Amino acid sequence: MAKGNKKSDEYGIVHPNEILQRSSSGQTVPAPKGFGQIEGGGTVPASFENDKAILKEHIREFSEFDKDFQFVEHPYFGNISYNRWGELAIYHLNHHLKQFSV
Repeated sequence: MAKGNKKSDEYGIVHPNEILQRSSSGQTVPAPKGFGQIEGGGTVPASFENDKAILKEHIREFSEFDKDFQFVEHPYFGNISYNRWGELAIYHLNHHLKQFSV
């Protein structure tokens, strides 16, 4: 999403304060339309080792962006900085790691 490879089908539908409040209280945060569990179009699980390699490549690629990299607009937060995109990526990754008790 941050690079613009995949775009949301909606923008501004959920207020950023609602997202922050829900995440702070441990509630599920809504995904932008087109990024949900079913319609999200993520990678098809192949093997755990392969999935880890794909994740590592995405993390490496993100970490190599210049601090002034021009990210696309976030569907709920609008134009945000490199650091904020990083915080969102960490939050999202932690969410999935917790699903697997990692």
